[in-house]
Amino acid sequence: MNIPVKIFRYNPEKDKSGHLVDYSVQLETGMSILAVLHQIHDEQDATLAYRFSCRGAICGTCAVTVNGIPRLACKTQVTDILQEREAIYIEPLTHFGVIKDLVVDKRPFWQAIEKTMPWLVREKELPDERLNYAETLNKMQLDQLNRSADCIKCAVCFAGCPKIDEEPEFIGPAISIQIYRQLFDPRDENTEKRLAYSTSEKGVFACDKHAVCVKVCPKDCRPLRAITFIQNRANK
Repeated sequence: MNIPVKIFRYNPEKDKSGHLVDYSVQLETGMSILAVLHQIHDEQDATLAYRFSCRGAICGTCAVTVNGIPRLACKTQVTDILQEREAIYIEPLTHFGVIKDLVVDKRPFWQAIEKTMPWLVREKELPDERLNYAETLNKMQLDQLNRSADCIKCAVCFAGCPKIDEEPEFIGPAISIQIYRQLFDPRDENTEKRLAYSTSEKGVFACDKHAVCVKVCPKDCRPLRAITFIQNRANK
């Protein structure tokens, strides 16, 4: 069975703007969107540009927009997409500049992650210190800490966030998760600076709570809960 696939193509050396190109792919059992891209690249057009790495929903590299929704290409099954629509539309993530085809420029995203200081901040290193999270945090806190640690920085939530359409400088859900994780760590001593950054004008209080980030997150990190936690922490 052949299925129609439309893929966004853009080559800055040749094109003034991007456009959709039609392809046809032979459907295979257990086929993912990433497998579709591989088949097109290997058998029809070797110039197709896209990113991938682990193929196991761990690295977040292969994130693209499929039928209008940001998803991980390696995790998204073709049969599930065909239940939504007869054709498959594959486009780059929104809210990023397009470098070529499905490859986007994520440098602003990584720069924003860096601003959160995603490392422990302590005045003194205590190499012999032992910290047992099970004794320090309750069950709910441990669950949320583990969820935030599962974030693979795929930027799917960032691409799907409606608020960023209105406020491009909005901190966004993935950045909030990173801050949330550090705030939960009792070893960290930089709480005030993290809260100041996350509650600035374009910070967590700008969130309209559409909850799209929760729906599209491939790792069930629940970023809206992270945003709400930071808001509550700041209001104490």
